[in-house]
Amino acid sequence: MHVAALLPRNLLAHLRIVLGGQHALSAVGNAAELHTLLRSSDIDVMIVDPAMHVGSSGVALDEVMATHPQVPAIAYTTLTPAAMRQVVQLAHVGLQHVVLNRFDDEPSRFLDLIERAPAYPIAEAMLRELATPLRALPVMVIRAIEQLFRSPARVKNAQELASLAGMIPRTLHRHLMPVGLQTRQLLICARLLRTYTLVQEPSVRVKEVALKLGYADPDHLTEQLREWTGCSPRDLRSSLTPDRFVRMLASHLWRANAEHGVKNAKPA
Repeated sequence: MHVAALLPRNLLAHLRIVLGGQHALSAVGNAAELHTLLRSSDIDVMIVDPAMHVGSSGVALDEVMATHPQVPAIAYTTLTPAAMRQVVQLAHVGLQHVVLNRFDDEPSRFLDLIERAPAYPIAEAMLRELATPLRALPVMVIRAIEQLFRSPARVKNAQELASLAGMIPRTLHRHLMPVGLQTRQLLICARLLRTYTLVQEPSVRVKEVALKLGYADPDHLTEQLREWTGCSPRDLRSSLTPDRFVRMLASHLWRANAEHGVKNAKPA
């Protein structure tokens, strides 16, 4: 998981303790920097102090949240009247969670909230499509694939996916092959799923989406999308429901594996 934080030093220090080494953390100094980070990186959750609503940049936090509605936000702040007024204002642009310093920021509880905040229903729908073959895999492999679909920008290649599973790529391949799955196809599928979510943001460009997901060439993302679904990025906004998109990706996934001679290349 990749967490973006706009917090004062004391709250940021505690957040680092909460996250430990389990998740990536990118700290910014104002709302303008947060906006820039959200445009260039695939962020799973932003944690902000409403007291830092407007800094020297002149960009307001509620503007940033309204521009990036797909990124869940958690307010982490000190209990003051001013902070609570800003919490109410941010609630109008999607803020759903508030954590108060020294009241309910106990590390395990806070971490649980952070890990539950990113809700990508389309990724969960794909994992349900894969439920049958996943059940036949070792637990560590299942968890690695779940992490891939929930945070695809954090898994850049087969080596990193295998590392998440605690093994080398060759061993991961040996586990996946009997259940009709391939590492490369899983990586592409996860990125295309996140593409669907990211292109729903107002005024986002394909180039920005490609950058977030690790594509050096935006055209490569568009080509993969057309190959797998026959659709353009614009179609994802206008004519495809999430359920239909998941079915199209799942159909291509099993078809591609069958063409490569992978046995059992379709869920039972």
